[in-house]
Amino acid sequence: MRQRIGYLGAAGLAVALAVPVRAGEFNPLGDGSGASNFDLLRDATTGCENCVPRPPTEWGVSPFVLDWSLALRGAVIESGSGTRYEAIALPSVSLVHRHLRGGYSVGADAELAYRVDGDVRISGLGLEGSADYRIDALTVATLKGTFGLSQDDPDGPGYAPNVKAAPLVASGTGAATLTRDFGPWLVALRGDVARTTHGDTLYDDDSTSSNSFQNLTGAGGGLRLGLRLGPVLTGFLDGEADYELYDEVSPSLLVRLDNLTVAGRSGVTAGFGEVLELEGSLGLGYRDYADAGLTDFAAVLYDAKAVFRPDETVALTGTFSTAISTPGTTSGASAKITYAASGEASYQANSWLKLRGSANWSEAHFWGIAIDEYKWGVGVGADYRLGEHAELTADYDFGRSATTPDPFEDQHRMALGITFRR
Repeated sequence: MRQRIGYLGAAGLAVALAVPVRAGEFNPLGDGSGASNFDLLRDATTGCENCVPRPPTEWGVSPFVLDWSLALRGAVIESGSGTRYEAIALPSVSLVHRHLRGGYSVGADAELAYRVDGDVRISGLGLEGSADYRIDALTVATLKGTFGLSQDDPDGPGYAPNVKAAPLVASGTGAATLTRDFGPWLVALRGDVARTTHGDTLYDDDSTSSNSFQNLTGAGGGLRLGLRLGPVLTGFLDGEADYELYDEVSPSLLVRLDNLTVAGRSGVTAGFGEVLELEGSLGLGYRDYADAGLTDFAAVLYDAKAVFRPDETVALTGTFSTAISTPGTTSGASAKITYAASGEASYQANSWLKLRGSANWSEAHFWGIAIDEYKWGVGVGADYRLGEHAELTADYDFGRSATTPDPFEDQHRMALGITFRR
């Protein structure tokens, strides 16, 4: 009798345990029906410290990646105005954070130059912030903002001999892009705003001249439509429109150079893994001035880029670009059309030595006057690693420039220094 009761008890226990199985296996993570984020699956009746709106926590990992460097250089510069010596500091810092749907980054860098004669110049100062967010599996939104300060060397090409200090140029930009993948089609919609101001030019007699006629505000937008033509080839059409609004009239033309510039390009891109990347496009740009007294014009736009990395030790990059920009201080001109080419090469000889080389060329034509600007240059350099956080650098650069009808100006620059990294 006891044995029979035992069998009945065991059978009852088995039935009781089988009830949840018939109702469905219990999963403490849930089936995802109660989660608004498809990346996270959980049971709606349980708590979740990593659910929306916070991304999952990676224990022991910093919320951001910090990187910094400090480069110290000593430079000798020889040009038509003589020989000068500079001490240069180039600090930089960046913070990067990534999460499931995107991330953000902020960075700052500067170039401060001190001349032996006592002059200090902010050659460059830059601040940049960017963020990207994946709205869904096919849509990505990005934001980017920049701010920069720059000041040319008054003894460099393009400045009169009596210039004591070149103008300080401040610029800021903001841009937003929305990209959507429609299978074979890729669509990117973008918009941007920009502001640029120019300080005064200081001369040897302490007199100044204003450059506020170059101050401008810009806004624009564009659309890029890409079509995948194969596993490595993508064709695209790109159109954009930008409007520039100047603060003051041009002192030589006596009108404001406000304008609307539209441009259209068509081209192809090709990618063969990480070994070879190619892009080329052909287009047409048209500038329409708000003042009827200025002559509108059109320009053919050529753009190309190639990146070749046959292995981990060699990297080759070449670019060609066309730009329609402001005429600067060139009297009588309403615009500047620049065609530029550049090339860079690097070779990692071994774990402690890296060799570098570069070349550049540009040709600019000023609209409205018979003046052209030509520039070209070459450079070589080497990086010698002292350890995990320091390396020696050596560079030599040669540049030649001319603005017709003036003769060419040459500049030689040699620099030696050390770079510390995090």
